[in-house]
Amino acid sequence: MPNKKANITEVVLRDGQQSLIATRMKTSDMLPVLKLLDKVGYSSLEVWGGATYDCCLRYLNENPWDRLKVFKKHIKKTKLQMLLRGKNLVGYKEYDDSVISLFIKNAVKEGINIFRIFDSLNDINNIKSSIEYVNREGENSQGTICYTTSPVHNEKYWITLAKNIEDIGAKSLAIKDMAGLLRPNVGFELIKKLKKNLKIPIYLHTHSTTGLADATNLKAYEAGVDNIDTSISSFSNLYAHTATESFISMIYKDSDNPFDMKLLTKIAEYFQSIRPKYIQYEGSMRGVDINMLLYQVPGGMLSILEKQLVDLKKQDRLKDLIDEIPKIREDVGYVPLVTPSSQIVGAQALMNVLDNERYKTLNKEFIDLVNGKYGKIPGKVNKKLLNKIDKNILDESNENFTIDSYKKDFSEFCKSNDLKDFSNKETDLLNYILFPKESKEYYLSLNKHTWNDVVGLQEGFGLFIE
Repeated sequence: MPNKKANITEVVLRDGQQSLIATRMKTSDMLPVLKLLDKVGYSSLEVWGGATYDCCLRYLNENPWDRLKVFKKHIKKTKLQMLLRGKNLVGYKEYDDSVISLFIKNAVKEGINIFRIFDSLNDINNIKSSIEYVNREGENSQGTICYTTSPVHNEKYWITLAKNIEDIGAKSLAIKDMAGLLRPNVGFELIKKLKKNLKIPIYLHTHSTTGLADATNLKAYEAGVDNIDTSISSFSNLYAHTATESFISMIYKDSDNPFDMKLLTKIAEYFQSIRPKYIQYEGSMRGVDINMLLYQVPGGMLSILEKQLVDLKKQDRLKDLIDEIPKIREDVGYVPLVTPSSQIVGAQALMNVLDNERYKTLNKEFIDLVNGKYGKIPGKVNKKLLNKIDKNILDESNENFTIDSYKKDFSEFCKSNDLKDFSNKETDLLNYILFPKESKEYYLSLNKHTWNDVVGLQEGFGLFIE
């Protein structure tokens, strides 16, 4: 029988909705339940980062920093957590340390306490600076291993990587099992050995895609893992995660349960009531897909790829696409499939399938991945693929842009469009640095209202929950 309250991170506001409805949940639909979530006693709420930042600007016409302000205003007791892609931050390219530092400083200022920092290739050089800057701000720098299986990934690999993450200063460690590949007994043994080798707390994040998550989470708890990620039942399973109420029921009897199940039911009912609004973003998966143990496609990636095929009226090619992904992954040295490598491999797989020919068209990001621009690849790249890639391809990215360069460019854009100079505010400037095209469209849309009207609307959000 448990002798203390389990540490549970609720992910419905970030990864739960990202996995099931393509990250389309609006802030206004989150507001009515924030105070209830704050009462549960979670160790943290994952609320930001991942694809939420991008989707706020790209699809929802929302400022992601305003969303974070809303969370901070209405969640008083529970720590706020975000997912950060190391040098990629919440974008899809590598950013200078000055940008990384500025982003983390502002995220802490606006309420983030725990930064789950990962690199898609498990290259610790890509997460080191983020860990350093989070530590400087006095918050929890959570270094992450992106779990996968392949001929080059074994228990020794994971323990060595975890120890290296601790040695560069991480305050906690996360096992991020984005495709639900961690088998219960393997997880039990791995966590036991990690607990013996590390001094920092260990968090587990796994997905339900393969049907293993419930058993894996339970075995991890028995092995002494310090924290488990779950999602409220009405946004759980399928591409997402173990249901919060189910996990609690696994480890507690009714007589010793420290969680208020009636409160959790109320939260679940609320999310159940809004889910139909987003039905167009739901994937076709029903039950579990054990084939993901072979394909290793993360839930969020699969739902997005499926949506792209539907938009192209090529949904009949979904199986071909899923079959192609592990072939490409082997060709590029068994990279783990998680943002941005999952998007890069997924986009290349889509090109291969639509072209009906492998590598006829090569996207720039895929070339950069193969050439090591995203970090050290864990295995060996297929020689035939290497021969297809021109290593002298021109790099047209803005990597040499300084913050001042971005600020000047953004300021000129604002002036030429009769906008107030948003470049003077660091969070607005960060929007522009990370997503220039989407930010331009967003700030132009504000021209339809006065800025005071927009602020007034944001403050009015509080009315929904009183």
